[in-house]
Amino acid sequence: MMRNAWPQSIWGKAVLIVAIAFPVVWLLDLWSLVGEWLAVLWSFLSASTLVPNWLLALLAICAIIVAGLFGASLRPRRETTDPEKEDPP
Repeated sequence: MMRNAWPQSIWGKAVLIVAIAFPVVWLLDLWSLVGEWLAVLWSFLSASTLVPNWLLALLAICAIIVAGLFGASLRPRRETTDPEKEDPP
C-alpha cells in the first residue's frame, strides 16, 4: 500500500534535491542561516506547553501521512487502453 502511495521516483527526486541543495548551501555560505533555523526549530520543539511540542510535531507528521494515504486510496484507478486492440476501455 505504501509503495503505491509513494512511487519510487519520489525517492530519486528527494536524493537529487539533497545532492543539489547541500553544495548550494555550502557555496553560498548559508550555514549560519541553516543553523539559526535549526536553533529556532529546537527551541520550539523543546518549549514547555500542556502537551509537549515534540509530541504535537510527531502527531502532525502522522496526520499528514494518514491524510496522504487516505487521499491516495480515494483516487480513482486509471484504466489504460490495450495497445494491441487500440480500443478505449
